[in-house]
Amino acid sequence: MIYLIHGISDCPSCLRAEADLMDADKEYVVIVADFSKSYRELIRRELNWPTFPIIVLREDNNNTVIGGLEALREHLVRA
Repeated sequence: MIYLIHGISDCPSCLRAEADLMDADKEYVVIVADFSKSYRELIRRELNWPTFPIIVLREDNNNTVIGGLEALREHLVRA
């Protein structure tokens, strides 16, 4: 199981999501979406989430969109 964080490098919520996963001792990868406005729009449409970060849980070959920072925090409490 690994968490994918689609984020923007200077985004406070994105950095907080990384810190929360680190504190919870979870494995994660940050996918930085700084480079292109069209890429950010594509990711938002593809994952059906309007803001960054967009956290996805990858288990085996299945991806589940957790959502943003607050959704991640709720998920970690239940996990």
